[in-house]
Amino acid sequence: MHANTRPTAPRQSLFVERLSHHATMVANASDRYVTDPHVHDCDMLFVPIAGRFSIGDARGQAQRLGPGHFVWFAAGSAHSTTTLTGGQTHVAVYVDPALWATALQAQGVERPAQGMRAGSTALRALSQRMFESAKAGDGQNYALCGALVMEAARLSGNPLSDGDPASGLLVAELLAEAIEGDLAQPLSLDAFAQQHRLSRRQVERIFRMKYGVSPLAYLQRRRMERAVYLLENTRDSVLSIALQVGWESSSYLSRMLEKTWAKTATQIRAAGRR
Repeated sequence: MHANTRPTAPRQSLFVERLSHHATMVANASDRYVTDPHVHDCDMLFVPIAGRFSIGDARGQAQRLGPGHFVWFAAGSAHSTTTLTGGQTHVAVYVDPALWATALQAQGVERPAQGMRAGSTALRALSQRMFESAKAGDGQNYALCGALVMEAARLSGNPLSDGDPASGLLVAELLAEAIEGDLAQPLSLDAFAQQHRLSRRQVERIFRMKYGVSPLAYLQRRRMERAVYLLENTRDSVLSIALQVGWESSSYLSRMLEKTWAKTATQIRAAGRR
């Protein structure tokens, strides 16, 4: 070997064995996930669900990656992964380059640069469902793989991200999305903090920096806004509306309305019908 010749990264593939399906998924929840530099004979989408990662590329540069972002590496591109947190969860989707090219074309995206981009609510939901399916032993779910590939292709039309997704703004936005996704659910900050490898106090501080209020105050405000909307636009009873937004009694909703708006439920409902 010539003295200046650099060793090539080993070639790996978890895809060619299932070539007829054009895409396959691997879910991983190892406490410490580390890979040496390697390449695949297929495209790869790496989508974090929990934890933080350092993703290295062929030039030896690394970016930090966490929930809310994803990374695409083209076939033959060297990359490595190192977990930065005490635990992690992610899915990796291995894609036939021809399928990836077709997905990009279908989304109207031309020649995107590979690397890290911001994800979406849909991408997070799909990756979570894929992980749960794998955990339950349901095997490969090629419909979910296909849906994730299409969503990632759509997002590949957006600019590359050079920021650190471990920043507080992302964590705060994820918590806000979780709150607004189901207002009737009680707020579980401990579970959220554990999922993102943070302390409860860190989550509360980060959220207050972003939204100016505590997570609980944010939840109560959103519940109140939803209750007012339902009073103005539906014929649901006050008790039904209270239950829909996570409050156990009509009397509690009434007290909150009078405290916040200085109006009763009847007054708010009447004003909405004018």
